[in-house]
Amino acid sequence: MHDPKVVAHTIKRPWPQRSSFPATGARGDTVRWSARLHHDHWLAVDSDDYCGCPGDKYDTNRRHNPFPWWKPRSYSSFWRVAGVDVYWPPLITIWHNEPHGHDSLEVCSRRYQDKAGEWHHTRSWKWHVHHWSFQIHPYQHFRRWALTRCAWCGGRSRKHDHVNHSLSWDGPRARWWQGERGLYHGECTSAASADTTCACDTPSLTSALGYGRCHQCWRFRPYAITDERLVEVRRLQALPRGQRP
Repeated sequence: MHDPKVVAHTIKRPWPQRSSFPATGARGDTVRWSARLHHDHWLAVDSDDYCGCPGDKYDTNRRHNPFPWWKPRSYSSFWRVAGVDVYWPPLITIWHNEPHGHDSLEVCSRRYQDKAGEWHHTRSWKWHVHHWSFQIHPYQHFRRWALTRCAWCGGRSRKHDHVNHSLSWDGPRARWWQGERGLYHGECTSAASADTTCACDTPSLTSALGYGRCHQCWRFRPYAITDERLVEVRRLQALPRGQRP
């Protein structure tokens, strides 16, 4: 999938929030404290017991020091403190935009092969400040609450019911003082998608392979759509336009 944007840096919010995802990977885990991202124990220099992370078998420095405490990437965003799972959401995300619309890391980075035969990307692209764009999450949340409305039902973005789903990779852009366009509630995306899907019993499609534009309803029939999906599409199309499923 083509995408010219890739995350260069993330600045975490200085205060956490309760998380519905367990920091240890299992809700029944009795671990009282968990903050590390990888490497729960130190590995012996001559040991073959690797944790399975990429590069462990060849990276001698990682085997000597599997948990560098001074590096932020050694810590997970999900912590368990006194049995409570918390999450440190991002405050600011810094994106790197590949110049001239190229795919991410296609121009500003190069691939090289190490002695073990593994391929890596150079990391200097992270500091191409002239290619940066900033995503300020508190401003984004406020803008969606105050200005953005669902393109299907016209509803407001609320807690646990955000208007943040899109059916297009490159949606229409709006000025900073305007609401974002082309965004939906999570459940409204199914109704909006069904509204553009061909559900004819005997469609007349532009492709002989069973997909394409239908000449009867002028909607699009996806490739290899199932009968169960067609039943759901017809149910959603029967709803009044703008009504939430």
